[in-house]
Amino acid sequence: MSTLAHELGHAYHNFALKEAPASLRRTPMTLAETASIMNETLVVEAALKEASPEEGLLILDAYLQGAAQVVVDIHSRFLFESWVFQRRKARELSPREFKELMLKAQEEAYGEALATHHPYMWAVKGHYYGADFYNYPYTFGLLFGLAVYQKAKEDPGFAGRYEALLAESGRYRAKELALRFGFDLESVDFWRRGVRVLEEKVAQLERMISP
Repeated sequence: MSTLAHELGHAYHNFALKEAPASLRRTPMTLAETASIMNETLVVEAALKEASPEEGLLILDAYLQGAAQVVVDIHSRFLFESWVFQRRKARELSPREFKELMLKAQEEAYGEALATHHPYMWAVKGHYYGADFYNYPYTFGLLFGLAVYQKAKEDPGFAGRYEALLAESGRYRAKELALRFGFDLESVDFWRRGVRVLEEKVAQLERMISP
């Protein structure tokens, strides 16, 4: 259901763009996940209201595992790529150095949360070789989508403007589009709005598993 909601989000986003000229229907990767994240979050919220405690635990666990992948693991990949690009300006790097940088990135991103590390992540993820910093927009997209969701939750009147936001996503850069709808991407508070949705889910999960 979550996957279906995600893909239908892309369909809805394209529907919202239908009146835009063909050249203005392509959205940057940072904005392409907005409707999908909104849909997924709405489905999870609806499912949790109907689910039994056992089902709710499974739903929350799956949702938060996916969020951790995007927020934490992708951050480690971003750190790794940043360090590789920085060092590569001077010389080529050996496989041993790639492994060391990968481990360092995972340790910095995860802290003590990982029981084991994956020194060969750079070798098994094709994303590294398709485009520079391919992973970064997914974290941006998740937190942007969750911040938009939180805004819609707090302000029912925003629902009408939500489709307009999607409809204009091919016309403006992310920062400009956000400002048109009252979001400041340079504000830490904006990104905390998205993280807050995840924090609430973590707290909900903790309450469910507490004795």
